[in-house]
Amino acid sequence: MAALLEVENLRKAFGGLVAVNDLSLAVAAGEVLGLIGPNGSGKTTLLNLIAGTIRPDAGKIRMAGEDVTRLANHLRVRRRINRTFQLVRAPPNMPAIGTVMAAVLYGAGERVRFKDAGYEAAGWLGEMNVLTKADRRFDQLTYIEQKRVELARALATRPRVLLLDEWLSGLSPSELEGGMSVVWSLAAQGIAVILVEHVMTAVRALCHRVIVMNAGAKVAEGRPDAVLRDPEVIRAYLGDEDA
Repeated sequence: MAALLEVENLRKAFGGLVAVNDLSLAVAAGEVLGLIGPNGSGKTTLLNLIAGTIRPDAGKIRMAGEDVTRLANHLRVRRRINRTFQLVRAPPNMPAIGTVMAAVLYGAGERVRFKDAGYEAAGWLGEMNVLTKADRRFDQLTYIEQKRVELARALATRPRVLLLDEWLSGLSPSELEGGMSVVWSLAAQGIAVILVEHVMTAVRALCHRVIVMNAGAKVAEGRPDAVLRDPEVIRAYLGDEDA
């Protein structure tokens, strides 16, 4: 499959700490790429670099062949790259539908009438099964409802590449099953998904490929079952003695 998003030799350091070290990856339309590794391995920093919230010290990021390495975050959203956050972010007093409407109105850079934005936002909330909570303030929603509203907001910008930072973490078994169905449906629509996740059940079930990071570097890449049996991966998670 042809790559939709390409990351080439990306590097980011914070002082003496190298958070992402010479890392390359590619993901195709409709593919779910898992990004796993121990805490502090650089996964979220990598998503921040792809999303444009921080800039790399070296390397390239290309979206559909276009070099977007130096583009600001909002311009990458307009190139159809968007993300969710490990800690759900939204104005706490804003109703759910307002959160999604803001993305419809401003996210993709297309002119949309306010009334039409309301209809479209309601559609995204319906797709995430939270339309009945449209008028609830964000801080009045349950954890899973907040996650679904945040994903609706990201989808309202019509991404072709979607970065999910532990979107499935903290869910009950029944919620996890529903969340996995959502991710599958996104891939079926042709969206390229990069999934940072610690829930290995989801990683095995959802991901076509996984990349394992440790200390900012890629230590393994391949199909989930094969990668998770790799001694280097086991050492990254458990340490030499436990492995």
